[in-house]
Amino acid sequence: MTQVPEGQPLSVGPNLRQGPLDHVEAGHPEMSGLDAEPEEPPSGPRLTGQPQRRGRRRLALVCNVKPGVAVAPAHPAAEIPLDENEEFDSPETIAALAHLFSQEGYSVTVLEADRTLPRRLATGNFDLVFNIAEGRGGRCREALVPALCELLGLHYTGSDPLTLAATLDKDVAKRLLLGQVKTPAWRVVRTLADLRDFDLPYPVIAKPNDEGSSKGIHDDCKCADFTSLESLCRRLLDDYGRPVLVEAFIRGPEVTVGVVGNARPEVVGLMHVVPTQGEPGDFIYSLQAKRDFAARVRYAIPPELPHDVCQRLEAAALAVFRLLDCRDVARIDFRVGPDGEPYFIEANPLPGLSPTTGDIVLTAKAMGWTWEALITRILREAEFRQGVLRPILVVRPEQKRKKPRTLHVVSLPTTAAVAVVR
Repeated sequence: MTQVPEGQPLSVGPNLRQGPLDHVEAGHPEMSGLDAEPEEPPSGPRLTGQPQRRGRRRLALVCNVKPGVAVAPAHPAAEIPLDENEEFDSPETIAALAHLFSQEGYSVTVLEADRTLPRRLATGNFDLVFNIAEGRGGRCREALVPALCELLGLHYTGSDPLTLAATLDKDVAKRLLLGQVKTPAWRVVRTLADLRDFDLPYPVIAKPNDEGSSKGIHDDCKCADFTSLESLCRRLLDDYGRPVLVEAFIRGPEVTVGVVGNARPEVVGLMHVVPTQGEPGDFIYSLQAKRDFAARVRYAIPPELPHDVCQRLEAAALAVFRLLDCRDVARIDFRVGPDGEPYFIEANPLPGLSPTTGDIVLTAKAMGWTWEALITRILREAEFRQGVLRPILVVRPEQKRKKPRTLHVVSLPTTAAVAVVR
């Protein structure tokens, strides 16, 4: 079996016989008997408007794969955060996606989103890019792959560079939604000097402003006084080198909402994250809670909340999806305040798609979807949106639904006390 080095594509052709989780080593999926290099593009100039005829469509699955072994830093003073690669996908997730897309008629090439990506995308002759890459670097890292696809004229799944950059930066996303959807009052701390004249009421929660997958959100991120806030901000600034978002803590349930679609986005379901111990209203869905979810939380799907609150959550999620111009899929997080109103926390247009642990996947499964149906729906939405396939059928029969769902955006109250950014 040949080890696939970093940056090397993995072609999954029509003769794939391995199971989706077979032959996974050292942070990259590998499958024996398959070509490591994609086929070369046809020789000669490519005529505009003349699609190339070939029997099997080509799909690039662009991702960042978690390293196989975590290496402890040699010098604690220069310690890399333990959640450095938290946003990246497991080899098992990548292999399962590649297997499913192969069954959907694609020849799949898995590409790591590193510095070799531009050349491989430019020469791969791909019909579609399925993008789940989180990237490395600053607040625009999630936007790099779709921006590259647009530069190269490639069809791709998911939101465009502007949306991905705006949603990763929580401060920017909240500014865009201000006055449209309720959100906790907040401040951005770029240096400790920004804490002078701090005026939010305690308790507050502090976290990196432009990280995902609960990076930097630990059990101790809620602060009851200035001393603990200053200490936490100092640590976050040192560990992540990114601005810190400080929000008024909303005491109430945490709910995440999955949305798929484009012209008529649809709520997949609502996941109410319920702690197994402690006061529910004080619960923080921290990195530790996510890693130990089997012991520390249970997922109530549908939520254990009044029907009118669930309706507000659905309406708010659809409004956020449209206002931030998300495409194909997104997961949107809220806290429900004591007033029963949803408060927007963040939007994730690149939600985790693990068959076993992804929040939107668990929500979809509880609502009657299979993992395969969810991923295929995301794929079809992107294909239809870009004309890769003609829209044949995406509507499920109304009579088969467990209950009617309204997909219309409801006007949300604008009289709520929300922050004025200073």
